[in-house]
Amino acid sequence: MEIKLKLGVLAVMSAIMTVSACGGGGSSSDADTTSRSTTGPITAFGSVYVNGTRYETDSADIYIEDEVSDESELRTGMMVTVVEDDNGHAASISHDDDLEGIVTGVDVAAGTIDVMGYTVTVTNETIFESDVATITDASMIQQGNIIEVSGYSSGMGAISATRIEVKAVDLATYLMSHDEGIEVKGVVMNHSADTSEFDIGSMTVNYADAVLDDLPNGIENDIYVEVKSTQGLDDNGVLIASKVELEDDGSIEHEGYEDDEYEFSGIIREIGADSITVDSQVVMITADTEIEEDGQGPLAVGDEVEVEAYFDGNGNLIAEEIEREDESDDIEFKGTVDTIVSTDLNVGTITMTDGTVILVNNDTFMHDSQDEDMEADIHFNLSDLMSGDYIEVYATENDDGTYTAIKIEREDMPAVAEMI
Repeated sequence: MEIKLKLGVLAVMSAIMTVSACGGGGSSSDADTTSRSTTGPITAFGSVYVNGTRYETDSADIYIEDEVSDESELRTGMMVTVVEDDNGHAASISHDDDLEGIVTGVDVAAGTIDVMGYTVTVTNETIFESDVATITDASMIQQGNIIEVSGYSSGMGAISATRIEVKAVDLATYLMSHDEGIEVKGVVMNHSADTSEFDIGSMTVNYADAVLDDLPNGIENDIYVEVKSTQGLDDNGVLIASKVELEDDGSIEHEGYEDDEYEFSGIIREIGADSITVDSQVVMITADTEIEEDGQGPLAVGDEVEVEAYFDGNGNLIAEEIEREDESDDIEFKGTVDTIVSTDLNVGTITMTDGTVILVNNDTFMHDSQDEDMEADIHFNLSDLMSGDYIEVYATENDDGTYTAIKIEREDMPAVAEMI
């Protein structure tokens, strides 16, 4: 049984970034000193595609979990922050997962997985991979498995997953190759110094024997931390921390120049007289802000939006454009590719053998799920597809009867009996 959900307003942002430009802080509107950054999931490769833009990566510095890495370690569905250089290419790409921990519950019907205090929602966008040969689908994940999650995170108990990877069948197996243990990130709530405990989401953490890193004032409510654990959960379901470290708090810390640009998406949490709060980030609205409402009426709390913005001289984020995401129902179908017409590496038209026409663009998640040659095909795009390939498609239907693909996965050709 597959987990299948409609994409909606469940997605929340996990964008934690610092915009910086050469020379440090200060203000300038000089085009030579402003920078542009974007945060979102990787949708395809052939360079890297994020938020509808293809970024050349030849000179990019790659960071994973704050460590220098290589582009070969990036995967479709990973949430990344891209900082552009003067040519619009990627100067740096950084990725941090949101959660790597023990599955404490699974609701296949609802399409949710509970992981150490977080409710992880599986959507039609979610890319699934597994290091465990016996777990080949998200619906096969069980309590006790160790999974890594990347996606739109509230930091307070909810993640809409853009990528899920099963790391191990249980904690003991996981610790054989990951001596730092599992980890969870989020906002400290309900702290008690007497019991050395606090909550992240619905998970209680005990830090009595933990190393505290970059926390000169100790544990306090409302700070954003990363908790590592080598012991896992005790008999009461409490996470026993081995290390607690201060992390970025989920909002944008601007250290660059006036007019630096930033693009992101998330859920509207509050609406003020001249601002909206998208997840944890306050965005100012001016008379020049262009708001695309798609005929659905004024923006409302709970709407999923994409924001293009810039920083003013005081470090405030000013919205240039706010676009409400389409909430159309997704359609799932499978079949064999007949022909492909490409206008770019990841832009073009697929015609299936039954005549169905599928439009592919830079926002389409492209993932190769074939069993053979997985290592060679990890970095995948439309140009890698061939006539005769078998694909699974999630798409929205257009007025002219064609479909625009949200996600395309190339799969092994099923047995004849499975196709009947």
